Amino acid sequence: MSSKIVKNLQRLGFTENEAKIYAVLVCLDQAKASEISRASGVPRAKIYGILRSMEKKGYVQLLEGDPIMFCCTRPEEVIAKIRADFLHSLKETSCGLNVLSLEGKIGIS
Repeated sequence: MSSKIVKNLQRLGFTENEAKIYAVLVCLDQAKASEISRASGVPRAKIYGILRSMEKKGYVQLLEGDPIMFCCTRPEEVIAKIRADFLHSLKETSCGLNVLSLEGKIGIS
C-alpha cells in the first residue's frame, strides 16, 4: 500500500484509517474484515465501525454471507462522487457569498 495514495485519499476527505482500508480493498478486490485489518494495520476492534461508515458513504460494499466480505466501490465511481459533492459545495458557497455581498451593499446604502 502506497503512503502517497493514502495521503492523497486523505486530501480528498478520507480519514487515515479509511484511506488505508480503501487502498487495501482496491488491491484485494474483496476480503474479510480480519484480512483488511491485517493488511491495512487498522486495529481489528475498529475495523467494523469504519467499514460500516465507509459503506454509508458509498466507498465500500458489504457482501452478505458467512463470512461477511467487503469490497470497494470502483475508484472511478468514488472519485466521481467526491468531485460532484465538491462542485456542489463550491456552487452553494459561491451563491451564499454573493448573497452576503449583496446584503452588505444594500445595508450600507
